[in-house]
Amino acid sequence: MRKTDPRSSSFGPTQKPSIVSTHGSLLFLYMVPETGHQKAAEAIIASASHMDPRVESVGVDAGRNTYPWIGSVINRMYLQMLKRAPFIWEYLYDNPDVEEATRDARGLLTFLTSFRMKRLIRRYRPVAVVCTQAAPATAVAAEKRRGHLPVPLVCVVTDFGVHQYWIHPEVDLYLVAHEDVKQEMVRRGIEEDRIRVTGIPIDPKFGETMDQLEARRRLRLNPSRQTILLMGGSQGLGSLDELAESLKTLPMDVQIIAIAGRNRSLYRKLVDVGAGESDFHVFGYVKDLAPVMSAADILITKPGGLTCSEALARQLPLVLTNPIPGQEERNVRFLTTHQAARIVRSQEDLLHTVSDLLRHPKKLTAMRQRAKLISKPFSSWEAARLIFDLVNKRGPFAPRRTSGPLPR
Repeated sequence: MRKTDPRSSSFGPTQKPSIVSTHGSLLFLYMVPETGHQKAAEAIIASASHMDPRVESVGVDAGRNTYPWIGSVINRMYLQMLKRAPFIWEYLYDNPDVEEATRDARGLLTFLTSFRMKRLIRRYRPVAVVCTQAAPATAVAAEKRRGHLPVPLVCVVTDFGVHQYWIHPEVDLYLVAHEDVKQEMVRRGIEEDRIRVTGIPIDPKFGETMDQLEARRRLRLNPSRQTILLMGGSQGLGSLDELAESLKTLPMDVQIIAIAGRNRSLYRKLVDVGAGESDFHVFGYVKDLAPVMSAADILITKPGGLTCSEALARQLPLVLTNPIPGQEERNVRFLTTHQAARIVRSQEDLLHTVSDLLRHPKKLTAMRQRAKLISKPFSSWEAARLIFDLVNKRGPFAPRRTSGPLPR
């Protein structure tokens, strides 16, 4: 078994974005750091910077800035609820009764924290605000409604479905994953001309071609052995150690890459699972997943929007496990409907599905082809372009455009 040192920088804090100057910026807001919401913001920021280095962009944890006394508590409670009591989230998620019952309370909370949001806006003087999570979108929409924010508000939906908390008349532009999501928003009352299909924003490197054998050599893997990638997102959710134990019983020679993310406890468990196994490779947090996905034949993962979008761009067949009720169940429905993924609900089902796919290469090929049809590898470039277009209509600045095809 090969492992990385859990004391290395892979478990260290994420680098904070630099503070922008006072000439205006693109302000990106999310609530739960070190998740797909932050990664989506960072992908658009990187693409915007590449398209025009003069454009200043900054990503901000809105929870800690506008709810400093409870922001970190909310984030921890949210993650613990997903781990230990997902049935609570299932009840709360997109429940019209809950949405109606909490409307006044949410309105009061945004009113009480309005001064902090206004201070955040004054600090960065944004030419546009881009929200990759629904909670800050609600707060910013409230400021627009009160006349405190005369700049565009853009919402980036980071799943293959949408819920009611995204819906605000003050939003100027919605960027969504697929035409299916756009039509769902139209049914919820959003005008069609306020919605654009970009795909979920990911790093464009996932669209670059990389030879599978070369990727395996770079990772010091056996280049000729079928490879399974096992992930649970940046937080390492989903009982990966139990799944890994099951995969060790597969009746075929495979090599397994298990990524624990920032979950130290999971990392230690996976190390124990792989003890003495030369074809079991354990990693902590991996910043650049593109070559790791290139090396794999199958990805077994929770159905997070960002991870699945990255896999689609890599045309990597997906086996989905342990979906969080709500958004991830909708991701499962979308991906299985489009035949780019399979869902497993038990360890027996997992072994049967993985064995079936590895024994029948034509099935893997078909899934790759389906993934290619719905993938959006340059989604962050398209998102940045549309944000520029929206801002240019208001006149604050005119970023330089790239000509020809999107850079690879």
